[in-house]
Formats: sequence, structure tokens, C-alpha cells
Amino acid sequence: AVWANEAWGSYWNWDPKETWAFITWTVFAIYFHTRTNTNLEGVNSALVASMGFLIIWICYFGVNLLGIGLHSYGSFTLN
Repeated sequence: AVWANEAWGSYWNWDPKETWAFITWTVFAIYFHTRTNTNLEGVNSALVASMGFLIIWICYFGVNLLGIGLHSYGSFTLN
């Protein structure tokens, strides 16, 4: 965040890659919560883990293929 503030003048810019990375971290925080809570173990944590796996694929491929935002260096160009 400190580097982003120095480079772009803001700590958070709602860039697609930043936003999807935040969503990924949030889903896996929920996953760790379901794994440590005895009432939510089992099927609930497996569903959250599966959802997290799909979100990682969206974050990695979807955002990179769109190539929009401050992190455009990660995009694929079709020339």
C-alpha cells in the first residue's frame, strides 16, 4: 500500500487486479474461519475452498486477459 501511494498517489484505486486480489484474500479468510470453527467444518469449508479455487482462476486469467487498469503490464496483447 505504501508503494502504491508513492507510485500512483493513492493507497487503493479500485483497479480490477487489486479488487479481485482482495476478494480472493477475503474468501480464503472465510475458508480458514470455517476450518477452525467446529460448527462449520466439513461440507461448508469444502464449498468455500471450491469457490476460492474458482476465484483464483478468475483473478489470474480473467483479469490478465482483459488487461484493463493500472496493472496492464500483466495483459496479453493480440498483435
